[in-house]
Amino acid sequence: MTTFNQTKPMLLPNDVDQRGSHDEFHRPSDYERILSFCLKRTAPGDSEFNKISDASDESLKQVSELTLLGHRAIQHTGELLDPHLKQLADKYRGSSHDRRYEICEQLYESLLTQSEPVRSQEELLEHIWDDLSNQSCNRIFAQQFLRHGNPNCFGRALILLAFAKLANATVLGATPLIPGSELLIRHDGLVAKWILRHAQRHKVKLRPELISFLQFIVKRPEIDRIRPLMFHMGLVFQISPACWVLIDPHAKAFGKYHNTALISHIEEISQQRPQEIFSADFRSETNLKSGDQLRQLKSLTRFLDQLQALSECPVGEALMAMAKSQFLDFVLSDDWNIPQEQKEKIAAQLRGELAPVVKERCLEPLLETQHSRSTLCRIQAFLEYCLLLDCGQEFVGLLSFHVSADTQTMRQEMLQLSFTELLSELIARFHGVLFNQSSLSPDQEILHPVVELYQPGFRVGIELVSHVNAVTLRSEKITRLLSHICQGQSVQLSAATEILRNPTETIRRSSRQAFDQLESAEIKSCRLQEVLKRISIKISRIHTKTGEHEQL
Repeated sequence: MTTFNQTKPMLLPNDVDQRGSHDEFHRPSDYERILSFCLKRTAPGDSEFNKISDASDESLKQVSELTLLGHRAIQHTGELLDPHLKQLADKYRGSSHDRRYEICEQLYESLLTQSEPVRSQEELLEHIWDDLSNQSCNRIFAQQFLRHGNPNCFGRALILLAFAKLANATVLGATPLIPGSELLIRHDGLVAKWILRHAQRHKVKLRPELISFLQFIVKRPEIDRIRPLMFHMGLVFQISPACWVLIDPHAKAFGKYHNTALISHIEEISQQRPQEIFSADFRSETNLKSGDQLRQLKSLTRFLDQLQALSECPVGEALMAMAKSQFLDFVLSDDWNIPQEQKEKIAAQLRGELAPVVKERCLEPLLETQHSRSTLCRIQAFLEYCLLLDCGQEFVGLLSFHVSADTQTMRQEMLQLSFTELLSELIARFHGVLFNQSSLSPDQEILHPVVELYQPGFRVGIELVSHVNAVTLRSEKITRLLSHICQGQSVQLSAATEILRNPTETIRRSSRQAFDQLESAEIKSCRLQEVLKRISIKISRIHTKTGEHEQL
C-alpha cells in the first residue's frame, strides 16, 4: 500500500546537553560565514535579510533566512538560465497536458548526466571516488556551474526549479529515501546469480568476460553500500490534476507515479506548512515492474530449455524449429549484441530480398517436405546470422554442398556434429541475452520507490549551507544547527555520523538523537542500514570502554 508520513521541523532549542552558555547557537560565527558566502553567490544585496534580523525568535529567524536563501538561489538560477530553456518554459505554460509531458521529457534529456556504463568493481570504485572528490561549491551555484557546464544533482535540481518558476509549474522537491538504483542493482544481482547457476547446472561454457561481468553484478549490491550517503534532489512536476512526473536527470529517473492523489494531498498540506517534510512510499508500484522483469526471465528460460532440447533432434527438424521460434526476434533486438549492418542483412533475408545463403535444393533433403516461402526466408535469415560465428560458418558450409543419395548419411552425421557445436555457442550467447532482457534499466522508468517530498525553497537553503560547510569549514556547529531545524534524512544523517567523525570518546546528545531517529525510521535503504550499523558499533565500543572505566 502506498503511504506517506510527515514530520514537523524541530525548532532549535537551547543546547542543554553542552556546558557553557545557552546562547551557543545564537548566530554562530561559522553559520554567519557560510550564510554570507552563499548570499554573495546567489544575488547581490541583503536588504531582505536585514528585515529578518529584527525577528525575536532565533530559530524562526534562521528558518526564514534559509528559506529566503533558497528562493534567491532559484531566482538567480532563472535569471541565468539558457534561452532555450526559457522558451521551453513559455511553451509549457500554455500547453496541453500531453504536450507538457513531452516538454518534461525534453527537459530531462537536456539535463541528463552522461556516464559510461560500469562493468567491473574497479570501474565502480573509480566512479564512486570521482563522484565524492568532485563536489566543489562551483557545482551548486548557478553562475559557476552554468558557465562551466558541470552542475551536480543539486545544481541540476536548481535548473529544474528555475524552469518550474518561469513556467508557473506546480512542483515538489523529491529526495529518495530508497533510490531507484538500489532496486535496480538488487534486482539485477538476482538475475545474474540465477543465470550463473543455470549455466553451471547445464554445463554451459560461457565466455570469460560474461562470467566476470555477471559475478560483478552479483557482488554489486554489497559493493554499492560503501558509497557514502549524500543529499540528492529531483523534482515531481504536476502536469495535470491527475498526473505527477518525476524528473531526476542525475539519477536517470523519469516517468509518472501512479498514486497521484497521494502527491496532490502532500502538495496541498505542504502549502500551509512549507518547512515540513513528508515521506511517500511507492514500493508497490516499483515492485510490480521488478516482478514483470522476473516473469520475463522465466518466459525466456522456457525458450532456452527448448533450444537445449534441439540437440537431440535431426538437423532439418532443428532448423525448422529455429525458424518458427522467437530466436530471430532476439537476434534483431537491441539486446543481442551484433553489428547494425548485419542486423539489416538478417532483416533483408527475412523479407526475401537477398540471395539465399544456402540454395533450396541443398536444404530439400533435410526438410523433406514443402514449406511456405516465409518459413524458408526465416531459415535463410537464421543461416545469415550463423555466418557470424566460427562454428556457424562450418555448419553453413556443410549445408551448401549438394551431395548424392549414397553420401547423405555421412553428410548427416557431420551436420549433426557441427550443429551441436553451433547450438552450444547459441545457448552460451543466449545466457547474456537473458540478462539484458530481464535486467532493469532507466528506460523502463524505474522510479524511486520511497521519497521525501517537500516545498523546495526551505530545503534548497538548508542544502546550500550544508554543502558549503561540508567542503569548506566542516563545522559540527552548523551540522547540529541544521539538524535541529530540518528533519530531512540527509541532514539527520550528517548529525548522526558526527559520532564517527568525532575522534574523542564522547557522543553529543544532538548526534545521538539524530541516530535514534534514523534507527527507528520505518524506511531505510541498504546504504543507510550499513551506515547505522557502523555508528552502532562505535556507540557500543564507547559504552564498553565507559563501563570498564567505571569499574576501575
